[in-house]
Amino acid sequence: MIELALHHKIGLSLAHPIMIASGCCGYGEAYQGLLDLSLFSALVTQPITLRPQRVTPYPRLAETKAGFVLNTGLQNPGVRKVIQQHRKSWFRLETPLVAHLPADEPDDLRRTAQALAGLRTPQGHPALAAFELGLPATAGPPDVSHWLGAMREGTELPLLVKVPLGAAPELAEAAAKAAADALVVGAPPVGAAVVGPSKQILAGRLYGPAIHSLALAELRRVAAQVDLPLIAVGGIHSLADAQQFLEAGAAAVQLDSLLFIDPRAAAAIAGAFSQPE
Repeated sequence: MIELALHHKIGLSLAHPIMIASGCCGYGEAYQGLLDLSLFSALVTQPITLRPQRVTPYPRLAETKAGFVLNTGLQNPGVRKVIQQHRKSWFRLETPLVAHLPADEPDDLRRTAQALAGLRTPQGHPALAAFELGLPATAGPPDVSHWLGAMREGTELPLLVKVPLGAAPELAEAAAKAAADALVVGAPPVGAAVVGPSKQILAGRLYGPAIHSLALAELRRVAAQVDLPLIAVGGIHSLADAQQFLEAGAAAVQLDSLLFIDPRAAAAIAGAFSQPE
């Protein structure tokens, strides 16, 4: 077992290190019937906000030589609708669920966390295992403290903080000081690509194998700064990629782009870790 919240009274224990990153499996339903989600140690939802966020207009995806650029924004129906539409499937899900909350007004974060943390299974257990706070590239240390403080008011569940690749070193330290239970390193960088014959420029998050090197360097830097469990994410497309992060100090890893390109290969990586020794 892997413990990602060492000093938390509830804790966050994973059966093995392979997780699904935010935005790569919807709210847990995207691959049901195609993949055995129980192979993965945890699943992070796509963003959830207090109020509905509009759908990002097309185009949203553009391929590049390095991978692909994706821009789905923070689109979601708001926390109330998310709970109404997905609570029953969450109760049936065999994989621990982590809710991803993007940075927002502190009171909105508190209310969103509170609504989700209050969700209980028919057996009376929390439907969620933890929360993941997504930091924007423009965040500063005071922001991190305010956001985490607001979420602590809304929930007693463990809190993970996802820092952007290339973020200021102070962000990881601020998250540690604000009592984050673990850090996710990190949110993919912003890229741009030309889309089709129209030559329209699409700006969004850059995904693909090339991100592995950036994330590995960032993981090493953050590991030297803070004494927290670290979760690596970015460009993991093989079992060897995952093992490199673990050998560099990550307690767990999240798969992202591979789930779009070859979901069965992602399941195979998880399966390699979930097999009993």
